[in-house]
Amino acid sequence: MDEVETVPKKIKTERYKCSACYKMYNKKEHLVEHMKDSYHSVHQPKCGVCKKHCKSFESLREHLIGKKNTCSLIIPMTFTCSLVYYKKGPAVIPFMESKVEASNLGEASQAPKAIAIDCEMVGGGSDGTLDLCASVCLIDEDENVIFHAYVQPIIPVTNYRYEITGLTEEHLRGAMPLEEVQVRILEILQNGESISRMRFEGGKARVLVGHSVEIDLQCLRICYPDHLSRDTAKYRPLMKTNVASHSLKYLTKTYLG
Repeated sequence: MDEVETVPKKIKTERYKCSACYKMYNKKEHLVEHMKDSYHSVHQPKCGVCKKHCKSFESLREHLIGKKNTCSLIIPMTFTCSLVYYKKGPAVIPFMESKVEASNLGEASQAPKAIAIDCEMVGGGSDGTLDLCASVCLIDEDENVIFHAYVQPIIPVTNYRYEITGLTEEHLRGAMPLEEVQVRILEILQNGESISRMRFEGGKARVLVGHSVEIDLQCLRICYPDHLSRDTAKYRPLMKTNVASHSLKYLTKTYLG
């Protein structure tokens, strides 16, 4: 009888992993040498999801959104930049009456946990350089418009910046007063949560996402807790340098295609 060939069993070799950057080594002494040379510290860029250390912000960016990405961002880029989908040429949103899509908010158990905001500014003052909020739009995580309103500027408009905003005098005729817009937006963001708990714990209040959120809130004259805000202009893996940020147009074209 022919002898049956026996397939040798594969011997599993123990691998040693760096707890900071997750590099794997076959030998323990190699890991020790790596730890001596790497100088991992709290000052290195670190993934907020898996806590992995990266050599640079470019490496962290690749880790988060590259082809070999194993971490999912808490707020996906497709959500934070999806407001650009509504910008086709100079027009922002087709002309329509200011409204709140209350039905899109859903039941309390299925209500969105995050809301993205985008404002369009027109110019005021003698030279038209003073930013005035003229349009505001809120969308949920599924890119549904839950609130859109044309806002009545608090001072006369001297520059509609049509090439950028797509807004004209017709859009702002009969626009919603700023005070009413503030109430509507805060009602959506607070989600029935008390102001005191929202400021310290967050509670049921929703996370506000956007690009240069601080500027939008200033023009709307709304105060919202920093711990409930996520700003793509200040998110370091997406910044141009440590102090300069990319435009939302650039981020959308680069990461969404």
